[in-house]
Amino acid sequence: MVPADPPDLLSCDECGNVAVGTGRITCCEATMTPREPVASVDEPELADLLHDVFEMSDTELEVCLRVMEGGTTSVNELAERTGYDRSVVSRHLNHLASLGVVEKQRRLIERGGHVYVYRPVAPEVVREQLTAAFATWIRGATEQIATLRKEKVESIAADDEPAWKLFREE
Repeated sequence: MVPADPPDLLSCDECGNVAVGTGRITCCEATMTPREPVASVDEPELADLLHDVFEMSDTELEVCLRVMEGGTTSVNELAERTGYDRSVVSRHLNHLASLGVVEKQRRLIERGGHVYVYRPVAPEVVREQLTAAFATWIRGATEQIATLRKEKVESIAADDEPAWKLFREE
């Protein structure tokens, strides 16, 4: 599957809402219009995106790639292949499973007990999962920006009180 064209940055001519998406997106009962990206914002590097949004370290990315390359594996097998401590590998695999980029399955052992194994999921599923997680992150980030009440911004600009105090107030 070939990745789709990047989504458009759009804005509402009526209320100023901003959206990211493809196709016809409406706001205030009108189609939103394309908007130029903010020039002072650099395009993110994939490693930065994985780290900042999904809290994925370089080690976790390596663990993920090893599962993608090697197929179904257990924590012990992957710890041996990577040289990382079993607890480190386990923690990263559980995080990757929560993101939906690897699948965690419980397998019964013939001698009794069980072991968890991890297997890669299809690349298109990984893209869908990361896109959904990123959209969730954007939603939360947008809510955080919305907390910058007008009076906070005005007070910071007026410099009546220390900016850090106003910024931290709820």
